Amino acid sequence: MLPENSAKESSRTCVITMVHGTWGRGFFPREHETRSRSWWDELFPTTPPWFGEGSDFRKNLESALRKENIAATFRIFQWTGANSVFHRARAANQLGGLLASDRDDINSIVIAHSHGGNVALRAISRLGSRGARIGLVTLATPFLRVFPTWEGPRFWEVTIYIYFLLIYSMVSLLLPAMPRSFIVGYDDWVKTGILLAMFVFPAAAAALLVRLIINPGRPSDRKGSDRQTNRWAWRPFIIADSANYESAGPHAPNLLVIRGVDDEAALVLAFGAIATRINRLLLGATWKTIYPVLVLLYAGSVLTRYTEWFDLDPDVFLQLRVHLWLILVSVTAILLLLPALLNSRFGREFLIGAFRCEIAADSAPDYLTRARLITLETPYQPLPFGGLSLRIRSNGSSTSSIRHKLYNYPSCVPEIVKWINEQAR
Repeated sequence: MLPENSAKESSRTCVITMVHGTWGRGFFPREHETRSRSWWDELFPTTPPWFGEGSDFRKNLESALRKENIAATFRIFQWTGANSVFHRARAANQLGGLLASDRDDINSIVIAHSHGGNVALRAISRLGSRGARIGLVTLATPFLRVFPTWEGPRFWEVTIYIYFLLIYSMVSLLLPAMPRSFIVGYDDWVKTGILLAMFVFPAAAAALLVRLIINPGRPSDRKGSDRQTNRWAWRPFIIADSANYESAGPHAPNLLVIRGVDDEAALVLAFGAIATRINRLLLGATWKTIYPVLVLLYAGSVLTRYTEWFDLDPDVFLQLRVHLWLILVSVTAILLLLPALLNSRFGREFLIGAFRCEIAADSAPDYLTRARLITLETPYQPLPFGGLSLRIRSNGSSTSSIRHKLYNYPSCVPEIVKWINEQAR
């Protein structure tokens, strides 16, 4: 049996797993890791990432832990770092396997930055009772949750609108610009085929665009259609299954949430959420009221008698139709594609087929029963004057002007050490 002092000393050891966020190893991590060092690297050496050995964060954390008589072993969990829900889900599975392989008596601490916090929280929440014994520190993490639904714009409602828009485009632009000799002289069946193609092709194109971009649900999908046989209709739910995690309950980890003020990533996500909401309101209003009226009105305006009614020159009227077509197509493209572009900041899977996904990104998870929430004060940075540096140093920690890099804040390491000190008792 170990003496009391030895037992106490053994409890003051911990294994710290570092998890980077999106693009934490750069945009081309494999190329960077496999290529040999060149003369450029010797002249302009790069600093190690925040989780790497020799970084300011690692050195300050190791030094502060030693002062508290805490023996820490560091290991780095590397994943692709892609801005992808599915990549983060695979990384969570791999991280969960790594944490599950540790001994039961180990004080396990995970420190994760940005979306690495979502990877770590998903991994730990799936470990059951073992996850409740793991400590998790998140730095500037946007806690992501996806809420899929079958509700949304109806398939035929949007398809018919886009169909009329394409028809208007062809009738208003292609027919007037087509030379008369192109049609005159053809047999009737050829002319009929051309006309049918002009009406059938836009229908197929409109249906394909709506299905790929918006992916509206159908009534049959709500009645238990198998995900394997109709994965595209179930795509919003598949994405949600890969993104969400259990954030409450007895198996939730001990959590330290460290966030900053006006974090760049948080501002981008908030802006995107507001813009997406406004766009959804505009989209519903336009294609139900304004656009159908405009498309039907101006689709018939190619008749020459309208030019006589308004006493307009045919060439001028053609220019007006071209300008109106450009406006309609531009506004339509913006309203249809903007939500996908804005949501893709949460993961590239939201770019197509995920219009029915509502996304929430918060600076802290819903539960706070076993969590501590800390907002770090932004370090003061003096303006450059007389050759002074744009960076300041406090306790040996360099402070970056990018607020998303909370690990460089002078107060970040002391808060982590204080929390680990409580966990390792």
